[in-house]
Amino acid sequence: MDPSVSASLAAYAGPDEEFVERAFREILRRPVDEESRTRALGMLADGTLSRSTFLHELATAPESARVRELDDAVALGLGARGRGERLAWLQAPGGTDERVVEIPWVLSRLVSAGRVLEVGYAYAEPVYLAGLLRAGVELVGLDLAERDVDGIERITADVRAVPLPDDSVDQALLVSTLEHVGADNSGYGLAAEDDPGSRADALRELARVLRPKGSLLVTVPLGEPGDHGWFRLDDARGWTALFTSAGLFVEEQEAYELTEEGWRAAPAFEAAGVGYGDRGPAASAVLCTELSPGRLRRLATPGGIARTVKRRARPLRHGVRLKSDT
Repeated sequence: MDPSVSASLAAYAGPDEEFVERAFREILRRPVDEESRTRALGMLADGTLSRSTFLHELATAPESARVRELDDAVALGLGARGRGERLAWLQAPGGTDERVVEIPWVLSRLVSAGRVLEVGYAYAEPVYLAGLLRAGVELVGLDLAERDVDGIERITADVRAVPLPDDSVDQALLVSTLEHVGADNSGYGLAAEDDPGSRADALRELARVLRPKGSLLVTVPLGEPGDHGWFRLDDARGWTALFTSAGLFVEEQEAYELTEEGWRAAPAFEAAGVGYGDRGPAASAVLCTELSPGRLRRLATPGGIARTVKRRARPLRHGVRLKSDT
């Protein structure tokens, strides 16, 4: 049979219901909702909608643009990790939230193997969790909320009291999570608190469970310092002071801000007068930091000072752009 005819027949193989379910999962990465299912099946049955047009509708929907942005971020991060490249000076399109920067920055620094603790996984982006699972690490999710994800060892607990032994984790990840610790988390179905000291407690607890050569990757929103009830906003100096007060050593740090041209590296970012949501759908700027557990412990190791100086003297790389059609 002519290959093009064969391909056209194959496109209509199987019942419409299976096709609709598969299309939603592959393009929008979620199960089809009942309203969309009823509409699609009805129109496919009476011939007012073809399968090609249905796929086009899904692929051009605003929801699909968000999926593509996050998928690009994960692909960029995992690709860099595979090459042994730590992404820096990232660029991403405007109209997006900080995840398009945080995700590739963190994934490019994900350990090659070992036990990784993802704090706050229950509300993490699904494509990000899938990227962590694809990376092949031993993934442990820690959260007070619960989420059923195959492949993740789940621990329902407070990050201020991690039920793990000392020196038992190779890496911990705090992606847009630290700012919510000790805050009003009732919007997430959790308790409302007002305990600013909890953030330092959480960092000290993570330092405890990290192995001596382990690392902690933290991303937090940047802006005019202030308590917003459900999260804390601070400038780079404030966040860094918090990290060091918890006994952590700043190995690497980058600030990014959302400009008129999109997300750009901002080594001289001025937080004064910059609020959350002022420039886009979420944070106006974000700080990405790699920490190690214990400045003195690290520097006391053979060659520790030399390795630290070498890393800090590493030249900055050129930007990597996340492309988007939106």
